[in-house]
Formats: sequence, C-alpha cells, structure tokens
Amino acid sequence: MKVIFLDIDGVMITGSYRKISSQYDGYAFDPTAVEHLKEIIVKTGTYIVVSSTWRKAGFARLKTMFEANGIYEGLIGQTPVLEYSRRGEEIKEYLAEAQYDPTTKVEKFVILDDLNDMGELLPYLVQTNWMVGLNQEAKEKVIEMLK
Repeated sequence: MKVIFLDIDGVMITGSYRKISSQYDGYAFDPTAVEHLKEIIVKTGTYIVVSSTWRKAGFARLKTMFEANGIYEGLIGQTPVLEYSRRGEEIKEYLAEAQYDPTTKVEKFVILDDLNDMGELLPYLVQTNWMVGLNQEAKEKVIEMLK
C-alpha cells in the first residue's frame, strides 16, 4: 500500500486562503491544494493517513473535514499521538504497527508537511510553504516519489 502522511495546517489549510468553513468549526481547505491531493490519489492509488495535530479531534471529525472539502476517498487513518514525540516518531510508530497486517502494510510513503521534524524520515518529506500549501511543485514531487 502507498500512503501519504498528511499534515493539514500549512498543507491543506494555507495562509493565502483563509476562509472559514460553513460545514465545520475551522478554516476550509485551499481548493488548489484539494485538487492537487485528488490528482495524487488518482495517479498513484495512494491512501491518506493524517499526521496533523487535527487528528487529536478524532477520525470522525477528520472524515467530516475531508468530505466537506470534497475529498471522499483515500482517508484511512491517523498516526498515534505519542507524548513528547516529534511527528517523525509518530509516523514511525504507525509504520511499525501497520507492517504486521498484510492489508495495511505500507510499501511506499511520502510525508507532506510544512514542518521538518521528521528525524530519520526526513528523506521522505515533501515540505510545503505554509502560505501556499500543496502546490504544483510539491504535487509533482509526491507523484514521483510514489511511482
């Protein structure tokens, strides 16, 4: 399975698109980032695991956010919340747990985030700029890495 470990603020919610959602409490996703993410999913057959701090609100809340922004497919999970850990360590924990189940084993992955606290997973990071989020350049890098 191919997975994108997805941050939300700075990737899907951008500094240049600050619109309050009418369907949930918080900012709407940047429509350009949404279209890029959808294209990645279609072209690579990848799934989304949320690594953002938004995951602390629960999977049902994440599903509502994604669907309200027009993303109906691909969202399969979220990384664990580990006390005093960097995001890279939480992603490593998810990968370790997923490897024991053939239906969830991750064969390729990319991390999409505006921060770089990934530790040894830094080579898998496609870092975005919080103002523009998931743009054309980042989309192309992700697609190339997941091929």
